[in-house]
Amino acid sequence: MKIKRKPHLIQRVTLTSLLCICSLLPLAMTALASQESMQPVLQRLSGEGQLELAGTTVYNLSVTQEFYARDQSKPAWTNPAAVRELAAAIDQAWREGMNGRDYHQDQVQGLLEGTLGLDVAERDLLLTDSLVRLTYHYALGKVDPAEYVASWNYDRDLPEIDPVAWLDEVIVNGGIGAGLDILKPATPTYQNLVLALAEYRLIAERGGWNSVADGTTLRLGDRDTRVAQLHRRLQAEGSADLEAAAEADYFDDGLEQAIIRFQSRYRLDADGVVGRQTLAAMNVPVEQRIGQIRVNLERARMLRDIAPTAVVVDIAGFEVALFRDGQRVLTKRAQVGRPYRSTPVFRDVITHLEINPTWTVPPTIFKKDVLPAIKRDPDYLKKKNMQVITMQGEQVDPATVDWQLYPRQGFPYMIRQTPGPHNALGRLKVMFPNKHMIYLHDTPNRELFKRSERTFSSGCIRVENIEQLAELLLDDPQLWNLATIDAAIDSRETRRVNLPQPMPIYLAYWTVQVQADGEVQFKQDPYDRDTLMLKVLDQPLMPDSARIGSARDTL
Repeated sequence: MKIKRKPHLIQRVTLTSLLCICSLLPLAMTALASQESMQPVLQRLSGEGQLELAGTTVYNLSVTQEFYARDQSKPAWTNPAAVRELAAAIDQAWREGMNGRDYHQDQVQGLLEGTLGLDVAERDLLLTDSLVRLTYHYALGKVDPAEYVASWNYDRDLPEIDPVAWLDEVIVNGGIGAGLDILKPATPTYQNLVLALAEYRLIAERGGWNSVADGTTLRLGDRDTRVAQLHRRLQAEGSADLEAAAEADYFDDGLEQAIIRFQSRYRLDADGVVGRQTLAAMNVPVEQRIGQIRVNLERARMLRDIAPTAVVVDIAGFEVALFRDGQRVLTKRAQVGRPYRSTPVFRDVITHLEINPTWTVPPTIFKKDVLPAIKRDPDYLKKKNMQVITMQGEQVDPATVDWQLYPRQGFPYMIRQTPGPHNALGRLKVMFPNKHMIYLHDTPNRELFKRSERTFSSGCIRVENIEQLAELLLDDPQLWNLATIDAAIDSRETRRVNLPQPMPIYLAYWTVQVQADGEVQFKQDPYDRDTLMLKVLDQPLMPDSARIGSARDTL
């Protein structure tokens, strides 16, 4: 469906409703605050590591202790307007896919209404803990990806602010909402996902959508009682242009076009035929789609350091894109790692290209793929134009190698494939040297780019028409254009070409995308990462030792 554009991308809740409920906190509470000391409750917090206050837990955070130390441990929340601003910010966090209970939503509301039995110091501590959590979650995300993704190397630092001074400023002088806006992602990706979340929550409030019964494949011209179910399902998600069929059970041209649009939005083969994959996508409940949007909002909060000029690999979207100054200038289809050899999420810098590259078989691929093939077929290496090479680069006759010794013993050689159109890397490789041995490259298996799901590699990223990406990376139309790149490839000579300016590259995993026209697209989740990500996102905050653990390489 397409989300509606509004004057402000992120709609902020006004304080009017809260002011109607409570115009002022009890005056006695405010008067006592200036005389109260926070020291006893802070000492309890430090000694016990956490405090239970009005049914919620406050943890001993270093920034909280430092915040109160700045002013002789006096209470900070003496301005009733600041509490109202905090309550509105918590509500807005829910609208951006976060959990209100992580920020003591019910307790803050109780303080506003004067119904919560806390003393001045406890009240102050709870409010500060709420704002500290909001601050860090907006700036960095709730989920620490380094705990779950072994390859993660994106920045995870607060923006250039002093958190203690920032807390003091917004609590005393107001502006909590505006201050948090500065910390959250300012990208269209994030803002559009917020709008998408609101639209799909509205669909859920209207009752969601019906499921379509299992059965045989449906296509143009078929008659089936499930045709009416298809109409209702599509209209529930916003297919307003789908007219009612003249005959309720007849699959007509209008329905076929609506199915094609649905398949395009869900990154399926857009053939207008309702088969197994299309039916499965239709029958995902709206609540699950809402969770999917929330997961991608959290990913946007985690990915803070993507440069405006960069190459971005969308692993779940099977795409590689080049951006200049924030504008997408090239998009190419990609093939990524199989689920059991998933492409890792990390960032790096592209430094050079290799034209007509050789391919040195990585140890894992040698052990799992090449060695078994050699044992089955003694001519395998010859058929694949592969050579056995010593570590010093000298060629070895394969017939002299006792292949049965391996992998019981360490393999003392390398397997290298010579350049050419049948090389596993194709005829061009884009290099960003990294410990994962991952890079972008051409491929002889180009027919696979036509598939909607493209998990075919052993981890590296195969790029369709990679010469066009190379031309933009080299950024020298006189010396390196498509004609000169093709000529260099045709020479069969292996050649390294350095980029005039290194280019950042980011490998990321997005399963929801909002197009420029507002169309919300749901992608497949090839590595099944959304489920765990949502579970972690919805898990109550707790000390590191009690979090979901030992789930590396799964977000």
